[in-house]
Amino acid sequence: MAVKIRIEIKIQFLFLLETMSGPECLPLKTWEAVEEWTEGEDDLCISTIPLAEREPRSPNTPQTLLCHDMRGGYQQDRFVQGCGDVDSYRFYHWQYIDMFIYFSHYFVSIPPPTWTNAAHRNGVKMLGTEWDDGLKRCQQLLQSEDTYKTFADKLVRITKYYKFDGWLVNIENKIEEDKVQRLCDFVAYLTEKMHSEIPGSKVIWYDSVINTGELKWQDELNEKNCMFFDACDGIFLNYNWKDETLINSKCDATKKGRAMDVFVGIDVFGRGCLGGGGFNTIETHKLPCDKGLRKCLIHIVPVSSLPKTDKVFPDITDQIYAYK
Repeated sequence: MAVKIRIEIKIQFLFLLETMSGPECLPLKTWEAVEEWTEGEDDLCISTIPLAEREPRSPNTPQTLLCHDMRGGYQQDRFVQGCGDVDSYRFYHWQYIDMFIYFSHYFVSIPPPTWTNAAHRNGVKMLGTEWDDGLKRCQQLLQSEDTYKTFADKLVRITKYYKFDGWLVNIENKIEEDKVQRLCDFVAYLTEKMHSEIPGSKVIWYDSVINTGELKWQDELNEKNCMFFDACDGIFLNYNWKDETLINSKCDATKKGRAMDVFVGIDVFGRGCLGGGGFNTIETHKLPCDKGLRKCLIHIVPVSSLPKTDKVFPDITDQIYAYK
């Protein structure tokens, strides 16, 4: 019996090696890695499908941005030529969304080309993530005008090389108060350069750091975070909002003529969200649209966070999007 078990384990291990191999698309995890990055060293990680055109819609049609957050990112999807794991995370309800953010907990997240190709084939823009949870790294970024411009220029080069469509800027640490304006200038410069080099590209700011440099999620657009909203293409609101904060956000964005640029965060995991997440996410999804905020965002987390069920993965995701 023991010999048989060892043979079965070996066969399973060899199968995994066969189905998870080949070129990989990986994030840039350090400041030094970004500095050293250059074009031409990983051509297989470049998207090959141009962004398809979609049928024109009414400007009042709500838009949806999906933020992929699957176990920190770069799971089986990092294999550029695919893998044989039929249970790996995938998304195929592209007709329901307008933008897709490839999110991970690394410094600079470059979307794997398999994701970008699938998104572009369906007319969906693909964004990477600039994520920072380190005070030291932010000090490097904001050391001077030259340092933040050099970093922004590198992000633009990365976007052009891999052929995706923009960035989510997510700063998850306190910023020194005298560097807040410089951070805002970085966001504005990145947005300007992206628009110049890649027409139609997007830079989105996550609702995190406020005008004092404190890390305080506001769950709304207000005077404390509007400086970053003004500097880019939109704001991704944290997901602990209420009816009152939705109304406030709509009011402030409308005054600026930008009600279409507020993305209301919805966490499928249900952390502080109305309805509790999971299969009840639809209850939260209705509210931003009902309040007249024309764009809403769904924050996707691992399927393991959903209610226990005997259904297989495709059936679970089909049930969630059946309510769209």
